Amino acid sequence: MSNSDDKKNNATDENSADDSTPSVIPFPQSKTKPKVSQQKPRELGLSKLAQKLEATASLKGHWCSRCHGIWYGYGGECECPVCGNRNG
Repeated sequence: MSNSDDKKNNATDENSADDSTPSVIPFPQSKTKPKVSQQKPRELGLSKLAQKLEATASLKGHWCSRCHGIWYGYGGECECPVCGNRNG
């Protein structure tokens, strides 16, 4: 190869390095503010398991997006006692 070919290869290598660098993709949800609601969250009660065991000391609050409320149950539970939603 000649010197001019070497220069061309080096130039393409430098350009390809610029092309291969990852660009930063901004996530808009990190900059958005949540909707301000005039409604207070509803109290949805206890899960079925918590009602059966009648224990209230170790219960965790869980959010139901369908009911717009908080229900209480054990850490591993995920089903809303009102509507059955399992997706938070």
